[in-house]
Amino acid sequence: MREINTHTMWELEDFTKIRRWYALHLLLCVTFFISGVIINAVQFLLYVTLRPFNKRLYCSINYYLMYSLMSQVLFLAEWWSGSDLRVFTSDESYKHWGKEHALIIMNHTFEVDWLMGWIVADRSQTLGSAKVFVKKMMQYVPTIGWAWRFSDAIFLNRKWEEDKTVMETQIKEFFDYPYPVWMLLFAEGTRFTPAKHKASMEFARKRGLPELKRHLIPRTRGFIQCVQSLKGNFPVMYDVTVGFNTKEGVAPTLQNMLRGRKVMSEIYIRRIPLSEVPDDDEGASNYLHDLYRQKDKLLDSYMRTGSFTQENDLPKYDSRPMPRRPYSLINMLLWASFVLSQILRFYYNLVVSGSLLSLSFAVGIVIFAYIGLYKMIALTKIEKGSGYGSTDTKKEDIA
Repeated sequence: MREINTHTMWELEDFTKIRRWYALHLLLCVTFFISGVIINAVQFLLYVTLRPFNKRLYCSINYYLMYSLMSQVLFLAEWWSGSDLRVFTSDESYKHWGKEHALIIMNHTFEVDWLMGWIVADRSQTLGSAKVFVKKMMQYVPTIGWAWRFSDAIFLNRKWEEDKTVMETQIKEFFDYPYPVWMLLFAEGTRFTPAKHKASMEFARKRGLPELKRHLIPRTRGFIQCVQSLKGNFPVMYDVTVGFNTKEGVAPTLQNMLRGRKVMSEIYIRRIPLSEVPDDDEGASNYLHDLYRQKDKLLDSYMRTGSFTQENDLPKYDSRPMPRRPYSLINMLLWASFVLSQILRFYYNLVVSGSLLSLSFAVGIVIFAYIGLYKMIALTKIEKGSGYGSTDTKKEDIA
């Protein structure tokens, strides 16, 4: 029997039009919020009853709770928009993915580069154990913020003496986890914008640092503290440089993904033993600056030619296929079915009640939510290309 290519079917124009329906966007948002609150409640219950007595068991269960929440965002990228990625790395690096603790150093140049990192983590089976550094205020945000709070995310307050103590204490929590942990650090501290880049280069000139074309000057204190705390427990760091191929996809924004438009990412990853980073503060600081000069060469070459290595002497790797896994799709279908059934039940009870006030309330909720989502999406102009990534499908060999 001839095999049906469901991925191709999903990319048909009819399906693309359906994915632009704001009613479905609303269902996705409501599903994420309701499922997130349910997951938060389970996390809280386990946090106060199980974690004090059996941390390893709590972490093992929480792995799947976090995956159930985070994979809904993956669904938006992989299945809803059909977005995908190519990874360029060595055989030696790839065989260790998902099998060791690692510090991830990634550029923060685009709106969804972090999401591409999530996809790599999922296909390496470490998404549920991915850890992040985020602003302290995020821990008060329902769903994802609360989930991170129950998962040992590191919340920073931009006050170094306070943050240093938090990092020293919190990083130790990862050492006895029952599974590999990937800890993401955006060393630039914030996302790249032209205004921030201009200010960053002025800082570089004042400090006598080499200027970067595609990155902000990295902030060294957090990196130094991480490396010094992790050595002996985390064997490596992965240097991750993310670009986007806008010949094969649209501009990398969440709004484009929400409207079913494909984003195509290409990622260059190097595995670096953490022992290579000097132990002293000055040596570690110089090492990070050198690393970002190399990252800048990689990304500049990619933005100009479509190849990470065409204009530099850094190692050239073939692309490596990382097939998508079905679990984010299955997870989303289960949650959406549950949430939709409860919504329909709620509205049915309102309608059969016969109360004019109840009917007005039900209709008002739908109209308010629909208009709000429509206005939010209308504010974002869907653009292709310019300034986001490569101009070629690839100059390097595609496996």
